Amino acid sequence: MNRLLLRAIAATGCLFALAACGDNSTTGDTAVGTTTPQRLEVLRYETTGGCLMMGPNCATYVVYADGTVEIYRTGEHAPAEVVGSIPAAELSAFLDSVKDTDFAGLVSEVGPGTCNSCVDGIDVKATITFADGPIELDSTIVNFDLNHPLFANLETLMDDVRAVGELELQQR
Repeated sequence: MNRLLLRAIAATGCLFALAACGDNSTTGDTAVGTTTPQRLEVLRYETTGGCLMMGPNCATYVVYADGTVEIYRTGEHAPAEVVGSIPAAELSAFLDSVKDTDFAGLVSEVGPGTCNSCVDGIDVKATITFADGPIELDSTIVNFDLNHPLFANLETLMDDVRAVGELELQQR
């Protein structure tokens, strides 16, 4: 599915309703004295491997149901360094496009993954959270084959998520 088709699906009313899928409860922020709604994490995309060299420069992208994107340094326990958003409808269109995927049979469809970080490459762990629970995809276990609709749609979505911003390179 190309980006235009994904956006077209999103634009034709495929809106993601937080109330239908998530927790609308609120949590108090005692430091600021305000109340904010809890956000439902829908996608976590973590990179590891060669991007850690002289870093940490690997990114973890967290995407919430409302389209908010937070970008962290993988493995660091610090606030998000980049915050932005993508259209929630685009995220919903992605979830709709992959919800019927046979995750149990995925390796037989696309082949086993490889350890890219074993040769200074980058490995990815993508966790997609559906209403009935999360699905974790690890590139060391399953090949992230862009010819498969799931991975093609994931990469299209991640192109827009990455466009939110980049981490500044760090050298240690």
